[in-house]
Amino acid sequence: MTVSAAIPAEHNGDYHAALKTQREVFGGKTPHDISLAELQLWYVNPDDHSWRSQYLHDMPDYLAGYFKDRYQKLLSGNQGRRRANAFLRQTIGQNVLPRLQLVKSRYKLPESAANELPFIKQLERLPTLGRQDVRDLAYKVGMFMSQSLADFTDAVTLPDDADEEAITLMAYRYLSELSSLTRTTPPYWAEYHAGRGSLALRKAQSGLLRMMAPEWWRGRLKKMRDLQREHMAIAVGQVQKAASPYVSRGTMAEWVEQKKRNREFFKRFDLINSEGDRIALEDMVNRSNANPAIRRCELMVRMRGFEDIAQETGCIGEFYTLTAPSKYHAIYSQGGFVSQWNGASPRDTQRYLCKVWSKIRAALSREDIHVFGFRVVEPHHDGTPHWHMLLFMMPEHKQRVHDIMARYAREEDAHEMNSDAARRARFHVESIDPSKGSATGYIAKYISKNIDGYALDGEKDGETGESLRDMSKAVSAWASRWCIRQFQQIGGAPVTVWRELRRMRDQQLPDPRMDAVLAAADVGCWASYTQAQGGPLVSREDLVIRLCYEITEQGNEYAEDVQRVQGIYSPQVYGSEIPTRLVKWEKVSKLAEAPAEAGFSGGSAAPWSSVNNCTGPQRRRLELELKARGFNGDEQEIGLLLDGRSLNAGARMRLFHRNGRLQEEPIEY
Repeated sequence: MTVSAAIPAEHNGDYHAALKTQREVFGGKTPHDISLAELQLWYVNPDDHSWRSQYLHDMPDYLAGYFKDRYQKLLSGNQGRRRANAFLRQTIGQNVLPRLQLVKSRYKLPESAANELPFIKQLERLPTLGRQDVRDLAYKVGMFMSQSLADFTDAVTLPDDADEEAITLMAYRYLSELSSLTRTTPPYWAEYHAGRGSLALRKAQSGLLRMMAPEWWRGRLKKMRDLQREHMAIAVGQVQKAASPYVSRGTMAEWVEQKKRNREFFKRFDLINSEGDRIALEDMVNRSNANPAIRRCELMVRMRGFEDIAQETGCIGEFYTLTAPSKYHAIYSQGGFVSQWNGASPRDTQRYLCKVWSKIRAALSREDIHVFGFRVVEPHHDGTPHWHMLLFMMPEHKQRVHDIMARYAREEDAHEMNSDAARRARFHVESIDPSKGSATGYIAKYISKNIDGYALDGEKDGETGESLRDMSKAVSAWASRWCIRQFQQIGGAPVTVWRELRRMRDQQLPDPRMDAVLAAADVGCWASYTQAQGGPLVSREDLVIRLCYEITEQGNEYAEDVQRVQGIYSPQVYGSEIPTRLVKWEKVSKLAEAPAEAGFSGGSAAPWSSVNNCTGPQRRRLELELKARGFNGDEQEIGLLLDGRSLNAGARMRLFHRNGRLQEEPIEY
């Protein structure tokens, strides 16, 4: 039996369970305070454990596993132990560990956190936690915040003239300071600082509810875990052309698994309206912009529309590429660590490029130069983003736009601009040559590559040499992990209004100008729609049609106002509001019985329908209480509880519904 075979697949990243299994399988005495990777190597080569520990002990096991495998392979080779230990000393000790420590230092918790937070150990190993571990930790954090608020209100001495707003702000600041110890930005914190310690009472109350809610913490902790985990993978070289381009193998696997879970979720539910009409949720999703094919087609229609406008107005197109300085890049394209890498993550690089673009826009505005078009963001092989921009402008502005963009793109670390190749690497421009194809054709491949790889069969990725169609999944996983917006329209009318108008079809609107906008959207002509809205350079205030919203006061579990699209209106026409969301849909389980998910006790849950015994208000209250405890609060969980079964609440506790209330009790083993 091999060492790797000793870890059952069902542990799925559960470090302690895997470590326990290893010891049970192999038996015997093993060193204490040992990582999983070290334990596996201890059984292969125990003599070098103490010396080897300096290189592997502080490395998370999801990273150390790769180097453990390399070490074992070298150990079994011709040069054996000497070559394997040289690999640890040179590759890991001299190159990998310094970079890993650089990244870990960016996520280091404040020193005061150790005294204030009882769950500090779990936070420190957040990148190694699995999904259930994150859920359990979120529950602990939420309960800790709730208890801390109770202790604070009992202990604090309030002034005699303190009103509700002053008391709430004191409590908000106290919990915000505790939340900041986890490296989490409290809700409404920027607004609180902008107001110099002042915040509207309702927002302060909502902020308190968020900071005490396990579900809110679950989302924050999961995002922190995901980003730290991927950033460390970049640091040690596990995201690159020679290993796994764009994203690590772990992130890619998680993205694929999440897509699978989403599909299974959509298959389990229908949408039903007040008239009893029923439609499969999966069908509705496939008809929406969430469908990659629809998203790609819409982008191409919009791009083509801009090109048609450019031809009508005498504008010319230029194709620009912006790249960050070398210190933002982790791995050379031909392999090897970039020595001057500053530990930047893809999000850091994206912020840098956004800052460069804001300077460019300001400079163009000062000179009254206007451009419109599209921006596409895609990754280099090591995950570092760069921009492609297709912009249209008047011919007389072409050179000035080029000069301004080149100036700011090459401004930082200008000492690197010591050759034409270096200058082109940082900023490159290509004029659109009609003899080689349309402007839309220049960017079509980038749009397809970054969505679904449509019509790219046989095309090779310039970054990796792999199939562009295959790499499109990795690019999508990269954008999802780092929350980077891949496509951005520059100028023009908003696409959100376009999408809403296309729901209306051939209705009659109160004004001819509004009718012209609707007609253009109805036939799918982006050029006509943009012109009818005021042209490619129209400001938001001058749009002919805009969206109007329905605001539900205290509409969510945090007592915040919820804003939803209600319809369209024209700021130029009095009383022109037209509702477009006339039918209200509610998510319900399919009529067929669905199996219970892992983590629930008991058997299959009855599908949720209008004949369930739980009334609307009761169901809503149960849903909110479940979400406050870190659950999804969906129909299946509610159905299990109403059926007399329980949910695993973590921390060896189970949750059940009795006498109209949620209650907890310890799980007996």
